[in-house]
Amino acid sequence: MSLSHKIISTPDDVLTIGQLFVAVSITTLVFYSLYRWLLPKPIPGVAYNPNATKSLLGDAPDMIKEVTLTGEFRVWCAKQVKLMNSPICQVFIRPFSKPWVLLADFRESKDILMRRREFDKSSFLAQGMACMGSFHGIYTTGDKFRSNRQLIQDLMTTSFLTNHVGPAIYAKVLEVMKLLELKMELANGRPFSVKKDFEYASLDVMLEFAFGQNWVHTATGPQVELLSKLSASDVKLDAMDQPVTFPMVPIVDFLHSVYEAPEIVEKTINAIMPKLQTWWWSKQSWYKHIFDVKERVMKEQVTLGLKNYRSGHVKTGIEHMLLREGTRAEKEGREPDLDSEVFRDEMFGDIVGGHHTTSGAMMWLAKCLTDLPQIQAKLRSVLYETLASAKEEDRLFTLEEIRRANLPYLDAVIEEMLRINAVTVTREALCDTTILGCPIKEGTQVFFVSNGPGFLSPSIPIDDSKRSSTSLEAKINATWDETQDLTIFDPERWLVRKNNGDGLLADDVDFDGAAGPQLVFGLGRRACWGRRLAYQEMKTMIAMLVWKFQLLEIPPALSSHAGLEGIARVPQQCYLRLSKL
Repeated sequence: MSLSHKIISTPDDVLTIGQLFVAVSITTLVFYSLYRWLLPKPIPGVAYNPNATKSLLGDAPDMIKEVTLTGEFRVWCAKQVKLMNSPICQVFIRPFSKPWVLLADFRESKDILMRRREFDKSSFLAQGMACMGSFHGIYTTGDKFRSNRQLIQDLMTTSFLTNHVGPAIYAKVLEVMKLLELKMELANGRPFSVKKDFEYASLDVMLEFAFGQNWVHTATGPQVELLSKLSASDVKLDAMDQPVTFPMVPIVDFLHSVYEAPEIVEKTINAIMPKLQTWWWSKQSWYKHIFDVKERVMKEQVTLGLKNYRSGHVKTGIEHMLLREGTRAEKEGREPDLDSEVFRDEMFGDIVGGHHTTSGAMMWLAKCLTDLPQIQAKLRSVLYETLASAKEEDRLFTLEEIRRANLPYLDAVIEEMLRINAVTVTREALCDTTILGCPIKEGTQVFFVSNGPGFLSPSIPIDDSKRSSTSLEAKINATWDETQDLTIFDPERWLVRKNNGDGLLADDVDFDGAAGPQLVFGLGRRACWGRRLAYQEMKTMIAMLVWKFQLLEIPPALSSHAGLEGIARVPQQCYLRLSKL
């Protein structure tokens, strides 16, 4: 009997093959059903990429490819909005999670940020910021958030900014001007990078803001001292368009902690499992070193501040926080908690945030003025005419002169730079709700796209019947002409003309910060706390830079406007070629 005949004629063998077939079929069906169940589930009525729903990874591979290439999540978001041609769309980034919603409509974004309490701090951002401890930016808008904000409320008052911060900014900017002059002379007409110069200047301002004279280590001072000892023969000079590289003095460990903390935050936010990554990193020696140094220095500074507070000398940011806690405790009938980690974590977070965001903004301003010499010339003319006494006396303006000066064109230059370089603002739905008539489930992350329609291109028309009642009831302020090219850097968008001329002085124009859409500082209860400080620093730095130097043309290879997106958008390159005025 043949082997094949045996197989056919054996009932047990036939049964075994049948069972195997059934088992394989059931297993395949189970896995296929599980696969189908795990695929991204679109929100009904919200535009999406159909191909993304056919893969467990959704839109993630496409997004990662784009961000790897550009360094910017916001660029990819704007492309999705354009691709789907809808003011609200959804993307699938994290496997087995709810889709993320992209909203590209300023009016509705403003309404959510300012009036709709069913949206608050995104939990995935809070998880990414876990390393920042008890910093107010981690919390939803509840008791802890309000308590921390109350501790720092005195630090944005006119008196504190005028008496403590203003002199610090002016002194630090003067130091940067000295550094730039040294570099200009040594470079002899060649370009050089100023990324670290702006970063160090902003870092020094924030340290003075927080600690005052209690902190003795600066970032910029040692660089000035080093370069002042160099001669032309100490610097390697190549062709006129080749950048000059200068030696640098290393900064102290605490300043490294200020640099490293936002990078940790950004990497954790982008992680698939942020809580697990934070836990794993917290066991690593490099991570421990960063935050051990932070804790040691912050404890030292709080101790010094406490000594001054108790002796009646309250000047610095830390000392004002201690004073506020003392006043609050007395009002509440309790003992003040002056040893709380909140003082350390809150002020460290403020230093990190203020340094990282403002330095990037000043870099963009320098790049824009370099690329657009006609705007640079207009701004210089406005400064010279407004601060005429200083110009006539052939001197730099004083702190008091620049503080009191009404410079709507400078305000407009700053605002236009911020508009073009804004990053996405994010909120999370705290309950089931709707946006533009579409159902939004509790826990959904909503990204307000500020580099797409309504910002850098015309708004996408929306039927008012889809808007929320609070959005419809609110006054519409941002109504500028969207037929103009919104990608062009044009500060005059933000100006309201008082007469028929073309002047740009305070007698000719007013600055209107509500003339167009702006989300760079957020809006509502969670709007950027340090906004006034940032404007003061940018205004002083750019006014002094344009007053003292002409920003000359930079070769294309050094003038890219590619950015890196994190806590803020910062340029990948920032070079200047200067001549003294």
